[in-house]
Formats: sequence, C-alpha cells, structure tokens
Amino acid sequence: MEFMTYNSDDTSNTSSANVLDLTSEKTLFELAIETYELVGASGAKLIAELKEKAAETDYTHLYFRDPMRPGILWFVGLQEYDELPTRGRLDYCRMTTQKVFPGFLTQVEAECSLLEEEKDSNSMAVLAGLQIPFITKETSGFELATALEYLVFVYPEMVRAWAALIFTYSEMLNIKEGAERAKSACLTSCSNPQIVTHFLNLNSSDIATS
Repeated sequence: MEFMTYNSDDTSNTSSANVLDLTSEKTLFELAIETYELVGASGAKLIAELKEKAAETDYTHLYFRDPMRPGILWFVGLQEYDELPTRGRLDYCRMTTQKVFPGFLTQVEAECSLLEEEKDSNSMAVLAGLQIPFITKETSGFELATALEYLVFVYPEMVRAWAALIFTYSEMLNIKEGAERAKSACLTSCSNPQIVTHFLNLNSSDIATS
C-alpha cells in the first residue's frame, strides 16, 4: 500500500523527509481508517502501532492528531525513539481557524499590534476579554477543536477560547478525557483559569458562541 509523502516545512533539518501523514484524508482512505478510529485510548494504541510499522519502513516522520485532544496536530521523527512530538502543521491549523472564525485572527493580531505600539500593560486583560465569534458556516467538531486549540496555543490568555474548547471536547465530540486534559492545560497555561470555570458554568449556548 502506498501512502502520501511529501517534503514538509516542519522537516527543515532533514534533506529528504518521507512523511506519513495521519491527519490527511487521503492517507486515511488508503489505510482504510476512519478518523474516529484514531481517537481515544483505542486510537492511541492504533497510532502507536502505525508509528512502529512506519519506522520499520522508509518513513522518517509522522503527523498525527492527539488521540485525546484531536484538535492538536503533532509532528515526530521516527528515527529517534526518545524524540518528543512537537506541534505540527501550524499553517493548516491557522487556515482552519480562519475558516471557522473568518476575520477573527486579523482582528486579534491588530489588537495585539496596537497594544504593543502603545506599550499597553493590559494586553492580557484585553485578550481575555475578546469574544469568540459566532460560527456562521458548516463546521465539523474536529475543525472547531483545531481552531480553538490553535487560539489557546497562540493566545493562552483567551479565556473564552479555553471554555469553548473544553465544551467542544466534552459535549460536541464526547471526548471526556480530552475535556479533562484541556482543563488541566488551562490551569497551567491560562492566566485566569477561574474565569474559564465561570464560563463553563454558563448554559451551553453561551459557551459555544460567546
């Protein structure tokens, strides 16, 4: 069976990277794997098996979604067994965010640029107060999780994005462990986790759209 491979910006340290991309619909189709099969504990086991098999061939790197928090895309080398995964396909994650929340990143970046020019010390408070736009287009749960994971990765102060992310895993994708892991990450990454808890105590429509 032949998999999709290509040279990737994430593999700038290698002259020729042969990448097995488990985030690609084309690759999953060739492997006869459904996206949901790579989620949860069974998904983690399947990813580990695929990683082991890929390492035995001529593949050098692997892209995969975090089985518990599938909004995160990881990139890892297959030749070094002790290598830890790093965030992968950030360009794709950014494009997904732009698709799910059209114009929002431009707004956030303009706000940050203005705060930087004015040397405003309240930048964290401004980011924490930003509203997450309403979803106006048809969006899958994975796309929404990817967009929200990107937002909290780049702007960890964005409390509404954290609340929406936890809600998405818990109520939309029904990945309870993903929600718990996102909560734990929020405690260490977000400057106001108590505000996130406040939003999570609101009704579902407020969390999903505020």
